[in-house]
Amino acid sequence: MEKSLQFIRQLATDFKANEKAFLSPTYQESQVRQDFIDKFFTALGWDVTHTTQKNPYEQEVKIENKVTTQGSQRRADYAFFVAPNYRDVKFFAEAKKPAHNLANADYYHQTIRYGWNAGTPIAILTDFEGFHILDCRYKPDIGNALNRKLKYFHYSDYADEEKFKEIFFLFGREAVANGSIEKFAADLPKPKSKTLRGFRTLEGLKTVDEAFLEQLDEYRNTLAKAFKKENQELDGEELTEAVQRTLDRLVFIRFLEDKGIEEPEIIGFTSPPARGRIKEGVVWNKFISLCKRLEPKYNGLIFKPHRILDGKDFHPPNDKAFADICAELADPSSPYDFDKIPISILGSIYERFLGKVVHATAKQVKVEPKPEVRKAGGVYYTPEYIVRYIVNETVGRLLNSTPSQSPPIRGRSSEGTEGVQDSIGKTPDEIAKMSFADIACGSGSFLIEVYNQLLEYHERWYNAHRDKAKKDDVYERDGRLHLSLKKKKEILTNNVYGVDIDFQATEVTQLSLYLKLLENVTNSETHQLGMFKETILPNLNNNIVCGNSLIGTDIYDGDLFESQNLVKVRNLDKVEQTDKLRPMNFEDAFPKIMRKGGFDAVVGNPPYRMIQPHNTETGVIEYMRTHFVAAEFKVDLFHLFLQQAINTLKNKGMLGYIVPTTILNNVYVENLRKWILNQCAIENISVAKDKVFADADVHTSVLVFRKEILKDQRDMNEIRTSVDLNETFAKNPIFNSRTIQNSFFELSGLVWNVLVNTKNISLIRKLNQNKPLKDLAYINRGLITGDREKYFSPTQKNKEFVPIIGGGDVHRYYTNSPSEYVLFKKPTTAGGCWDKEVHFVAHKLVIRQIGTRPTASILKEPIAVTGNIFTAICENITDEIFILAILNSSLAAFYWRVMFNDFKNSFPQVTIFSLSQLPIRTINFDDVKDKSRHDNIVKLVEQMLEAKQKLQTAKTDGKTNRLELLCASLDRKIDEAVYELYDLTEEEIKIVEGRQ
Repeated sequence: MEKSLQFIRQLATDFKANEKAFLSPTYQESQVRQDFIDKFFTALGWDVTHTTQKNPYEQEVKIENKVTTQGSQRRADYAFFVAPNYRDVKFFAEAKKPAHNLANADYYHQTIRYGWNAGTPIAILTDFEGFHILDCRYKPDIGNALNRKLKYFHYSDYADEEKFKEIFFLFGREAVANGSIEKFAADLPKPKSKTLRGFRTLEGLKTVDEAFLEQLDEYRNTLAKAFKKENQELDGEELTEAVQRTLDRLVFIRFLEDKGIEEPEIIGFTSPPARGRIKEGVVWNKFISLCKRLEPKYNGLIFKPHRILDGKDFHPPNDKAFADICAELADPSSPYDFDKIPISILGSIYERFLGKVVHATAKQVKVEPKPEVRKAGGVYYTPEYIVRYIVNETVGRLLNSTPSQSPPIRGRSSEGTEGVQDSIGKTPDEIAKMSFADIACGSGSFLIEVYNQLLEYHERWYNAHRDKAKKDDVYERDGRLHLSLKKKKEILTNNVYGVDIDFQATEVTQLSLYLKLLENVTNSETHQLGMFKETILPNLNNNIVCGNSLIGTDIYDGDLFESQNLVKVRNLDKVEQTDKLRPMNFEDAFPKIMRKGGFDAVVGNPPYRMIQPHNTETGVIEYMRTHFVAAEFKVDLFHLFLQQAINTLKNKGMLGYIVPTTILNNVYVENLRKWILNQCAIENISVAKDKVFADADVHTSVLVFRKEILKDQRDMNEIRTSVDLNETFAKNPIFNSRTIQNSFFELSGLVWNVLVNTKNISLIRKLNQNKPLKDLAYINRGLITGDREKYFSPTQKNKEFVPIIGGGDVHRYYTNSPSEYVLFKKPTTAGGCWDKEVHFVAHKLVIRQIGTRPTASILKEPIAVTGNIFTAICENITDEIFILAILNSSLAAFYWRVMFNDFKNSFPQVTIFSLSQLPIRTINFDDVKDKSRHDNIVKLVEQMLEAKQKLQTAKTDGKTNRLELLCASLDRKIDEAVYELYDLTEEEIKIVEGRQ
């Protein structure tokens, strides 16, 4: 730091020496940047002038030249990144010339917009004379912009060591790399009411995605009512589509304006003075005229003539309502900057936006959640880090492998996520023959990332092979080659495909891909295409298809529906029924791809939803059962999508999905797991450490498969596994362990146990040679009553109530006395075991359902137990005491942790099926040594039971301490006796105890 301080002290001295000249209006911003600001950030450790970071794809500082339209600057002067992630901005810095007063609401608002829209918590506004740190965490509002200053430094402060430290250890390159920005933001207080002055309640606390989603919802509601008022004949579906297309056009136009591709026009006919003079219908008509003018230039779905909006019978909405929407979006003081909002964030906004539709009756219009969204409790979009990880593990690996190779060994990529080595890879001509899909694409978040990686790969390849670059494919700017718009269009139409049953979703996917296509396009490129009368946007109707990925047109061939007497397909209008089911054959939608064998990769997040066997879905379920091995006991859509995705892959094609972790061990999914094991080589399984979808009660994992027909290769296929999937892992995957795919066939239920690995597999095999608990004991689950108020009582009311204990009453080697009573009368909808002979036996083992290891005790009196307790009954109490030792041992804890882990951080629990598989070493009582081991264990457990009982009644600290030490000693002796019983080696004991 000392060297940096001395350098910047000299800069401050130089500025002071000629302060009058530097503060004059003639001293321009470009000069102060070159003379002072560039050098200032260089002194903080940033390679501003790219002295060492020559690779244009790996530069931590991106510098923009000024681009101003109608007084509004489009891009921040400096954007700072930290290797190896050159995609996510750490902070922005906006420069001004010193003659200006930086404490200006417009300057503050402009800078805050950059940060808020990009999701960075703070930003810098500086002219070197002053250094302002601004709070970008909350929605920009020009009315309170001046209240968002966090810190201010005058150039004279730079020479003060303590004040300079504040800057250096916040914005210095090494500090930022170590998380200084995030730590600083985390310590910032929530804004006070004064700071939020001008906001309605606390709406300013919203992130850009939350705020814009709310804005879009308001616009949808307003437009739906306005359209309906003037066009009474429109139904809900028609209104939904018309409103969606209107908003898509507005967003797309604003995107073009903020990117500098088109000059701002919306604001010209929606500004307050203009709106005060115009006649009714003029604003809408000007909007439609603008869309018609843009349509031949851009083509694509967005401006394509719409049968409702552009129809001669459509009556325009109230001009004020529509003009207000346009003005809010186009106003320079608007918080939204479409140049800074990442395309992926727009995708996540639309994902949730699509969860609602317009419902119309003759008298009213409502915007309501879709039925499936209501059932699921909301829309849960996939976090961007998961999307990147999945696409990296599939598409990224395929791009970086040569045709004769399988996907290559992993290495660090320049994106910050683990990627493939750049030393090998496919040529653009080879990639042109490949196809990548999401067959439940939603708003297109996965396809945006697929397209992004394709674009980045092509640019890297062309810059590394300049002699092979074709003139029409690239152009040179700032010393490097960039993909031409023509090449970007070609990549999009050749390589990116999607399917969704919701037409609005396919429209948004196309919009998102168009935005990505134009993300870095210049005005000159689009102008050049216009000169040759070539459309800017490609037609994606053959790439992004509205259809049902699970149901083909053969659903109409049989009598599935007629047999249920629910939907008489042949007696219904075929068009109406097709609209409902939207059956689609992949062979018809993507004929060229399917003739070549299928897609090279399928990625995504399929829907998680049970299909209920009632009403019209009955026929659908019967269809599923005849087409999918996954359509078993309970039909979950994600099971079906897994199978269908694999079916649509070509041989050696790759699948990357995020799905509920239940796929790994659910007893009802055994047939699907077996089918996949015989169809694919599993590349890796990554179990999420925490919940990926914060508001959804589902635990997820990422699965990466390679479709592989050759069985010999699968038998020895090594699977990389991890139970630490989170954002940090996704950026730099370090897998916990490895296992051989064939080992899954050895596990009961063919579970995909990611904790069984090459280190412990031999021990697991050894333990599994023993008899399962179910062969030695009668296992049941306790009472499940449902209505607790009706069935439980703290005091016994009558003879029908009996004492009962719950899971919290069960501890290792002792149980609490019953504190309540239960009505022992089986309800109609009850679960668990209600057999009196089971509950009121003289003795039984009780095992708590919830826990990270077995917690068991023994009951020697007839007491009922709740549903979060399992019971195990043997022929005699001695057998139960012997099994109790095994259940509570470290060996059982190890087996439990490895074999029964459900990966839940809250309320981890084991199933009765899993418990029944616990391996119990049987005793040969004719063998003296074996009998001696058994008797020793029983004796130790009896001593433990007595010690635990005394411990509960101990009244002095001294006695408690002595008993605790005795229990610890007995615990150790029981463990040692169990190790000897199972004949464990020293190395195996180390594995059990986690010492290896």
